[in-house]
Amino acid sequence: MKKTKVRNMAESSVMIALALVLDMVVLWQAPLGGKWTLCAMLPIMLISVKNGLKWGLGTAFAYSAIQLGMSIAKVLSWGLTPAVLIGCLLFDYVLPYTVLGFAGAFCARKRKISLALAGIGCAIALRFLCHFISGTVFFGVWEDGVWQVISYSLLYNGQYLAPELALTMVVSGVMLNVPVIRKMMKLEAK
Repeated sequence: MKKTKVRNMAESSVMIALALVLDMVVLWQAPLGGKWTLCAMLPIMLISVKNGLKWGLGTAFAYSAIQLGMSIAKVLSWGLTPAVLIGCLLFDYVLPYTVLGFAGAFCARKRKISLALAGIGCAIALRFLCHFISGTVFFGVWEDGVWQVISYSLLYNGQYLAPELALTMVVSGVMLNVPVIRKMMKLEAK
């Protein structure tokens, strides 16, 4: 094994552990799932920015598997039909956490802070899209009419992901402008 691969594996493992710890720092909990955390998604997205899409998606998928494993008993207790259960597992756990690995997509050619921040914002937007699809397709049965279903999913998922996005963007913007971190992430200032 090359040193780079071992280093990337070690970094990914540490960042997954950090993300899991930060995920336990709950600032606010939504009644049916979803929460504000202390930037729990950021370590996973930083791996993608630093090491590229391959490592970012692999790390994010591993993180999604751990998140699913920690939540499976709760999800199974909801009494969902098999189709809704599979949809929920895919669109509320596997896909939304895996798409965080796309954060480094904009930094593939130019290693700039602005592109890293754009990728982080887009990755969180993709996570929102996954939860929105889940809310409209699988959990929208609680509302009557298409617009009520769409409104419910937008508002419910937005109430925890919009503040999470804002906090993550502020923290990542500050972090990536620290010279030592910028050098470690191999990013240019402008």
